Amino acid sequence: MSRDDGRRDGLMGGRWRAVLFVAVVIGAFIEVSTEHRRYGPLVDMFALAAVGVVGAAAVLGSESAATLARQRDRLAQEPRPSTTVPVCRYVTGPAAPQPRSPRPQPFLRERPTDLSVPRFGDGARAQGYPWLLPERTVQNGIAADEATVGAFTIRAASVIGPGHRCGQPAEPRQDSYRIGRSRDSRYAIVAVADGLSSAAWSDAGATTASSQAVTLLREQIETVGFGGLDVKELYGRIAESVAAHAAGRGVATSHVATVLITAVLAEPDANGVAEAWVAWLGDSSAWMLDPHVPLWRFSAGEAKDRAATVVSNEVAGRLPDAPQLARDHYVTLAPGAALALVTDGIGDAWADPAGNVNEYFANAWRSPVPATRFTADVGFDAPQCLDDRTAVVMWNGGRA
Repeated sequence: MSRDDGRRDGLMGGRWRAVLFVAVVIGAFIEVSTEHRRYGPLVDMFALAAVGVVGAAAVLGSESAATLARQRDRLAQEPRPSTTVPVCRYVTGPAAPQPRSPRPQPFLRERPTDLSVPRFGDGARAQGYPWLLPERTVQNGIAADEATVGAFTIRAASVIGPGHRCGQPAEPRQDSYRIGRSRDSRYAIVAVADGLSSAAWSDAGATTASSQAVTLLREQIETVGFGGLDVKELYGRIAESVAAHAAGRGVATSHVATVLITAVLAEPDANGVAEAWVAWLGDSSAWMLDPHVPLWRFSAGEAKDRAATVVSNEVAGRLPDAPQLARDHYVTLAPGAALALVTDGIGDAWADPAGNVNEYFANAWRSPVPATRFTADVGFDAPQCLDDRTAVVMWNGGRA
């Protein structure tokens, strides 16, 4: 109760009203009893009126005070709101009926959160998880290039797979690629390596293998020419470099194990036809694209048995332990045709007859695309496609 309310309650209290009423009555009695020389009846009338007014005010004030008292008593009995800040609580109401989302179409559709990445079917759960970093310093999770070497247009991209980037701890990108050229730009040189997931330092092994491959191929072209390329010598020297890297780290060669595929493309002839030399060890692969046929066709690499109930990812040949298992052959590219070197993160999806991934990439890469678009395609989202993926594509721009 405030100080003003207390003062008003004191003036209108019963004791003060009684004292005031008695004082007025005594004053009026004295006034009426005293003889007035002039205006006696008029003074008496005013005195009596004053007594009546004061009495009525006292009665009304008493009733008003009683009413206020009853109101205060009623408010005092009601619960008062707490002066402390209330704790926010979430109360769930009845759920409103939600429309059922349509089932995804089996053909290509884009990710709703990233329209640049093609998505197939339901995609992979891991694709939507946050990207995490490995505990040690490693190469970038994404790498990309575009270049022109003579008549060839080249696009390259490598993206860490969803299964490697979302674990705890996350793994490094174990794929690696290098692109290069001869001094006179008559030959384009490409190497794509895929470190084995079972090897602790496979990313280092893959990087060493791809880098050394381009360097050594350039040397062979200058010394023995395109027709004298030697797969045994090439892969043997690459194996020595990878093994030396393992020794420098103080680890066994099995800890830097990697597979490798390489290619050298010679400038087109007078008819626009280009010849390419392809060598490989392991399950990375080479694919050919005819501009008139919307399908990538397997050309080289260690093909997997897809008739088996479970497709095995075990590879027989690897670096640096088995360079003698490397193989090679020559292929030709018609004008407008393309040659792609890919790791199994892409090759497995292209080889799957149940999906439409191959058909999509055949149409999307029928001709060169910007490096940004190419990289987004390499980062595609598809069920069970969790491995790192790397692709280097060379389009023959020779005369049609």
